Amino acid sequence: APTPSPTSVPSPTPAPMSSAPSPVDSSWVKGTYTTGYWDCCKPSCSWPGKGAVDKSVQSCDLNGNILTDGNVASVCDGGTASSCANNKPFVVSSTLSMGFAAAATDKNGKAGLTGDGNCGQCYELRFTSQIHEPNNGWGGWGGSHPNLVNKSMIIQVTNIGYDVTGDHSFDLQIPGAGQGIFDQGCKKQFSGHKSGDFDCDNNYGGGGGARG
Repeated sequence: APTPSPTSVPSPTPAPMSSAPSPVDSSWVKGTYTTGYWDCCKPSCSWPGKGAVDKSVQSCDLNGNILTDGNVASVCDGGTASSCANNKPFVVSSTLSMGFAAAATDKNGKAGLTGDGNCGQCYELRFTSQIHEPNNGWGGWGGSHPNLVNKSMIIQVTNIGYDVTGDHSFDLQIPGAGQGIFDQGCKKQFSGHKSGDFDCDNNYGGGGGARG
């Protein structure tokens, strides 16, 4: 999974998805940050039996049609199931957007992200200007773009990032944000293009702006 420039965000505990929900803890989980990706792979939450939901996350065939068979293999694994193109983020208002994300599993469970059980859950992210300073020699980096500070994004977990390491919570689905290690799915989903067309030849970070 890609590791572009992160943004510091807190994330709350999710609202339960079951028909008889238990009380919700409304406290915020602080000190997390997000990354972005778009690899066109079938979302892992599209496989049957993931999460406390009545329907799995949708996936699409190579023509953009929604698949009714949840067992079709991913384009990133020799199959024809891919992430639907409409999984890109969308604007709700001047202060709110919505989208989809992969949950970066946390073995310590600090953010409540532990794996397949998170499929279908929704979270609100609030963007801040706080600089993230990891203890890995990179120095201070991160913090939201000034135009995003104090704005919110509601995301639904559609993928589980078991291959993702670090302290961040979510890998946001953003076209052009980087394909990571799965850099063959997009050119299969969208024929006639080479892999580098989908992230400006930058698998980990993607394009530098709207134009790439």
